[in-house]
Amino acid sequence: MVDIYYTYAPVDSERFTKFILARYYNIPNAEICKTINGKPYVKNGKVFFNASHSKGLLALAVGKSEVGLDIESLSGKPRPAVLNKFTPREKYEIVTLADFYIHWTARESYIKYIAGTLAAQWRKVEFYRKKIYFLGNPQDVNILQFTLEGYSFSVCGNFSRYYLKKIENIPENR
Repeated sequence: MVDIYYTYAPVDSERFTKFILARYYNIPNAEICKTINGKPYVKNGKVFFNASHSKGLLALAVGKSEVGLDIESLSGKPRPAVLNKFTPREKYEIVTLADFYIHWTARESYIKYIAGTLAAQWRKVEFYRKKIYFLGNPQDVNILQFTLEGYSFSVCGNFSRYYLKKIENIPENR
């Protein structure tokens, strides 16, 4: 199970992460570090997390194993230049704007899961028939996907279920 917290409050991802970790995981004053590619983690932590934001929504996925999360607003415009970067098999599945964002967020959540970068890994990843492939090989990892309030969510990890919680109020730093 992976927990997904989201908010429309005007808060940066580090403050939101620290608030969630303190309130729901008993990790007060979490020391957040970053990998060489910028993936955040908690120093000496027992949980894994990943954040994403799009057009006023901030989301955070927290689990007991590695996790990647990506969200995108479905109110975006078609991106023909980006569509050309998908594989022929993916292009066949991308018929609507929602399909585009389902594929986009799946790929990006996997790249964030492996702590990679879009520039280095994009062409190595494929999302086809709801499965992630890396360098042509199917990966033993789940992609949980859903839409919520006009956003496409993809969560990558070894999870089969998710718990969703909207966070309304985030106290000011003290």
